[in-house]
Amino acid sequence: MIDNIHARDELTGFARKQSKDRIERSVKKPELEAALAEGWEIRRKNRKSVRVSKPRKKADLLESRVWTLLYRMGFPVMSGKGGGNLWMNPRDPNGPKDQLDVVAVDDEVGLCVECKSYETPAKDPRLPQWLARLASMKKRFASAVKSVAPTDTKRHVASVAFTWDLIIRDVDQRRAEEQNVVLFDEHDLQYYEALVRHLGPAARYQLLAEVFRGRQISGLEIKVPALRTKMGKCTCYTFSVKPSYLLKVAYVAHRKKGKAIDVDAYQRMVSKGRLRKIADFISDGGIFPTNIVVNIEKPKYARFDRGGQDGGGTGGVFGWLTLAPAYGCAWIVDGQHRLLAFSGHDKVDKGFLNVLAFEGLTSSKQAQFFVDINSEQKRVKRSLLVELAADLKWEAENEEDRIQAVVSKASMALDMDLDSPLRNRILLSDARRTDTRCVSLTSLFSALNRYGFFIARRKKGVVEYGPLWVGDPTISLKRTVHVLKGWLGKIATAAGEWWELGAGQGGGLAMNNGVTVCLNLLRSVYEHLGATKLRMLDDHDLVGRVRPYAKAIGDYFARMPVDERQAFRQLQGSDGQLTGTRMCQEALRHEFPDYTPPGLDDWIQRREANNNEKGHQLTDRIERMLQDNVLAMLKEEFDADPDQWWWEGVPKAVRGKVDDRINQSDGKAGTREQNFDLIHYREIIKLNWNLFKDTFGYGSGGSKDKKTSWISEVGQMRNVVAHTSRREFLGFDKLAQLESYAEWLDGQLARLPE
Repeated sequence: MIDNIHARDELTGFARKQSKDRIERSVKKPELEAALAEGWEIRRKNRKSVRVSKPRKKADLLESRVWTLLYRMGFPVMSGKGGGNLWMNPRDPNGPKDQLDVVAVDDEVGLCVECKSYETPAKDPRLPQWLARLASMKKRFASAVKSVAPTDTKRHVASVAFTWDLIIRDVDQRRAEEQNVVLFDEHDLQYYEALVRHLGPAARYQLLAEVFRGRQISGLEIKVPALRTKMGKCTCYTFSVKPSYLLKVAYVAHRKKGKAIDVDAYQRMVSKGRLRKIADFISDGGIFPTNIVVNIEKPKYARFDRGGQDGGGTGGVFGWLTLAPAYGCAWIVDGQHRLLAFSGHDKVDKGFLNVLAFEGLTSSKQAQFFVDINSEQKRVKRSLLVELAADLKWEAENEEDRIQAVVSKASMALDMDLDSPLRNRILLSDARRTDTRCVSLTSLFSALNRYGFFIARRKKGVVEYGPLWVGDPTISLKRTVHVLKGWLGKIATAAGEWWELGAGQGGGLAMNNGVTVCLNLLRSVYEHLGATKLRMLDDHDLVGRVRPYAKAIGDYFARMPVDERQAFRQLQGSDGQLTGTRMCQEALRHEFPDYTPPGLDDWIQRREANNNEKGHQLTDRIERMLQDNVLAMLKEEFDADPDQWWWEGVPKAVRGKVDDRINQSDGKAGTREQNFDLIHYREIIKLNWNLFKDTFGYGSGGSKDKKTSWISEVGQMRNVVAHTSRREFLGFDKLAQLESYAEWLDGQLARLPE
């Protein structure tokens, strides 16, 4: 037997209390001071009493959230306050009892739910005993539920655990699977809370599809007329069913739910606004002429019997399709909004939906269909394509495609794992940017998908693999996540204050460029240690080899003064990332003298040679020569009218930029002649090519674009030498090129008449 189980209509008042994240009570005014000392806060003052509240404790809040979730999913029978009490001995009501945090029951299933929370992310050595206890109660729970909520059909029962800040290791997950206990974490809870806000009770079937995946649903076998055909090599069926039926058997793989370690999640989270519009369309008598596209996971869920058919049957084979569904057997490839809009609608049992059902598609093929269908309707974000690469390329024949799938999944796993320094910091395609969630998935993917991590190098078509690729995508994925958490975690711990700021005031390390620099350093350390040899090390030893370097660079970041942190944050783009990497490599050189990454010595020499100061002098000199002579020649050409040189000799776009600069300065920026940029002289020269080609056209042949490209090169070098805070240094070859341009220009101008 089981105590404290109630029908849904008896729990309305309790549900209101459970849905709040604070607890409230009234105290008499003389008792207020003591209540405030205990952490209570004033909510409302009455004549004789005061209403106070305080946040629920984490353990209590987790139980109330899980209970509220299942209540909103529409379970008709649930436990009340304090959870269910499962008798140890069904014949002894006064004997010992097992306390169950939450119990939820309907005609088809019964859920025995335990909740486990921790104040900070932690591993729990007692987890095996806890899982064993939860598994051992399943048989007694099934019997007890049957006695309090009888049903004519077979009821499935499951032991479910919701955790919060529990670090679940691979061995823990395997143990839970062996014990038939379903583990959910706080991300899963957040996902289902969002889903139930969107869908209402229909979200229950999405949960059950995960808890009871593959188990037959009693009483849902149906036989429908269908047409069987082939699309390419894929077998598919076309038929019609009621939305209420499809809602129970279909499963939507949302990427917000799917962990990065899973291979099968590719859909977007449903849009509540879009669901509302479609529901209104249904209410107004609207119909859907297009199919809901699903994938029937296994042939055993659908049996086709050929029927009588007139004609040649060239368009397909008519027959009867018998569906014997299991939870989650029909995955929605396209049409989730059209289907889910029927949830809670009064037409859910009245209308029909046309279904195109494929049979046995791989997850990568489903994802490819999803992209093909949606890319024709709406532009797919690059970040979404990066996420989908995890599914599209996981089973690819090409090894480099499989590596990209691993990179994509590893990037998403770093956002999910409790002990990851990038947890809740990666900007996935559906997430909103915040000060801490500011590392884009695309930048992280780009930083990892470079030579040195998975492929070390290529020599004459022969691939040499890096330390993170071991051939098997699943093993390589776990290895990659383990190594990146070890490397970035050490840096984040050493420079914790700066890391935590993200993109906020004073931040700049845990951002796109900062994280990219950290990963660039890891690549260079692997190259220093011998990337191909490191493949032989196990995951733990691989992290151990680079840990001293991570500690050193973390300490370097921690010591960095405020002004240098600001300068580091200003390093933008690929050039800025290279400069930041060089700065950090130089710091590592001080700790490890034999660390000599390619290019570092040249970078140091360029800085110490003071090339930037020499380059600054040369670029200023070239700009002054252009300013004095281009404008003088232009005015001489249009001497009939003092303003004609401006209107006819200067391109319209350049005139607009010059005038905007003067207007924004309220006239304080000086004359028009004083507000041209270096690159503007190139545009003036090209517009008046016949006038300027003999003087400013560099080289013996080519178009005017080619012969004036030297001005663009000077402009690029000017950007390097003019922004010292970026810590970019002009190379000796670039300095020599500047000297050559200045000498050539001197000679050209010397030939001009006075």
